[in-house]
Amino acid sequence: MKKLLGILVLGLLWCNVGFASEAGGIREPGNNTKCLYVFEKENIFKKEFLPNVNKKKGAFITYIGCNKYYDNWGWWNSFNSDIDVAHQKAYQGCVDQQMKKHNLTGCHLFSIDDVIVWGKDADFVTEVESKIEKKLTKINSKKKKASGSFVYEFLLWDDKVFTKKSPTTFKKLTFNKEENISKVMKKVQRGSSKKKKNFKSFSFIAEYENNITIELLIEQDKDKKDFEKAEQEALLFAIMYGQMPNFLKTYNRKIYVHNDVEFDDGLGIWWVMYQKKEFHINAPKINKKQACAKIIRYSNCAVVMAHELAHVIQQLTGVISPSKWKKAIKLDKKKYCSKYAKKNSKEDFAESITCWIAARHKSDKIKKSDLAKINEFIPNRLKFFDEMNFNMYPL
Repeated sequence: MKKLLGILVLGLLWCNVGFASEAGGIREPGNNTKCLYVFEKENIFKKEFLPNVNKKKGAFITYIGCNKYYDNWGWWNSFNSDIDVAHQKAYQGCVDQQMKKHNLTGCHLFSIDDVIVWGKDADFVTEVESKIEKKLTKINSKKKKASGSFVYEFLLWDDKVFTKKSPTTFKKLTFNKEENISKVMKKVQRGSSKKKKNFKSFSFIAEYENNITIELLIEQDKDKKDFEKAEQEALLFAIMYGQMPNFLKTYNRKIYVHNDVEFDDGLGIWWVMYQKKEFHINAPKINKKQACAKIIRYSNCAVVMAHELAHVIQQLTGVISPSKWKKAIKLDKKKYCSKYAKKNSKEDFAESITCWIAARHKSDKIKKSDLAKINEFIPNRLKFFDEMNFNMYPL
């Protein structure tokens, strides 16, 4: 592949070719030889793109761009079993997330799976995609059969159910003190066992309407005490917490924000301690800013927050009747809101209540087809939550 790319570069360098259009477009391959040379020089295709190709799961599409001086570049990948969706997300991600950040002159199609299409014409792209489409048809057929028992693969992942502008009951954030807490549980990978650690933190008190307050404990960096960063992080999650319906905010007392970053997927790890009115966040940072602050991830983080708060109230058996909940599950006959909900009854509860919030109070934020499927798959769970008469303010 590298040899082939080298031949392609040398061949194209004989021509003085510019971008087909300044901004590029969906399915429009680039043809700027200097930009291609930059990527070949850094061996980005082999190091960054090829390892992510998985032909058994879907199409891996990449759009790239360079600035006018060719000393900076950016790219965006998308992996999807629908090749049209993969193109749309990869192109839009490059335009929205990379062009301004790196001063790119445009975003153009670079590769499809393990095939570089830069410098090729539309017929070549069509030929490459036609071969992939045949495999995707088989993949989607198997996927459709497997998903017959749940609505979402990943709950509300592609929908912007919450935004930074969503209504919030947040009123005030006040610094409380520096606090050193021993034997706080540490978790750095999903599915990994939790270990105890010494948690040095900045403590903040967040106040909300209806006399609701919580304590946010932001872990200090090991090398320095960055109060300003901690305050910004506390404010981010305090406002997000205020966007949750009141019934989810009533019982929780604390939020721990850890800085044990070992991987970076834009979401991090969230968990609840058994029989404690608190939840923990180990959210990775991107470009030295809180990942959950990114527009593309904000709703995902807020949805997970609702999920964790659901765990808190389920632990209080005076609020949720275990017997009535089990009955609702049984009546829905092995149908679930998400794939993760199938893990156990606790995850089913947290995923279902989050789905219920979206279906009943944020229905304009999700796809109509998904809304219909939620009503079809988990009607008895929805009825269970309807009859709780929860305080949904400020939704």
